[in-house]
Amino acid sequence: MKVVDAFWEKRNLGVDTTEILIENGDKKEDVEFVLKKLETDYQVIKIPAGMIDMMWMVEKNGFHFIETTIHVTHDLKNVVLSPLMERIDKSITYRSMEKADQENLFKEIKKGMFQTDRIYLDPYFSDAQAANRYIGWISDEQNRGSELFQYVYKNQTVGFFILKQIESDSYYPFLAGIYPDYQNKVFGAVYIYKPLLEAKRRNGKMVSTYISTNNYNAVRMHIECGFQMKEITYVYIRHA
Repeated sequence: MKVVDAFWEKRNLGVDTTEILIENGDKKEDVEFVLKKLETDYQVIKIPAGMIDMMWMVEKNGFHFIETTIHVTHDLKNVVLSPLMERIDKSITYRSMEKADQENLFKEIKKGMFQTDRIYLDPYFSDAQAANRYIGWISDEQNRGSELFQYVYKNQTVGFFILKQIESDSYYPFLAGIYPDYQNKVFGAVYIYKPLLEAKRRNGKMVSTYISTNNYNAVRMHIECGFQMKEITYVYIRHA
């Protein structure tokens, strides 16, 4: 069990936050002892799939299930698209963001880009808080060296992805999306596919990321692009 003071969420959401990461082998009695002592405003607990006793225990202590996250990876050995997606892919390019592009990205996020996000779906938080959390997250990761890219379709910026190098040959595209005004376009899995190409261009050997089952389309498109599931985690929350 790891207990994390998620101090960054004070800036992002305006609340003191604790995250608890459960590990296989943890005893529910030990975890419950910690839960009963928590006093932070917002509490998040992440439980590996299959730990049913742990799930029942956290529910008994007032936690509510909010999402399942799936850790997926791609070995970059067979980066292919269907014939239809190949045709769509040829019409979309990507390039690095400049400062003005990043400001535009933040404006798009404030429009409500990520409506399947657990903060956006939580009635305790506002849409503005959910957007602010993404903006803070992106800014922090950029300061740590992550790179921002934008998608271009018919000379219009239509979306973005962010790539983080986690090892010499491993990459984490931790966030990607199509801007709200273009989400009715048939871009399909292309916005998942482009980060794979960029990682492969850099001689990467693996891409690793996380998706939420609240976003069915993202799950489907990662499978379509050849990602493999590695771990499944249940996420519960409690507000003090």
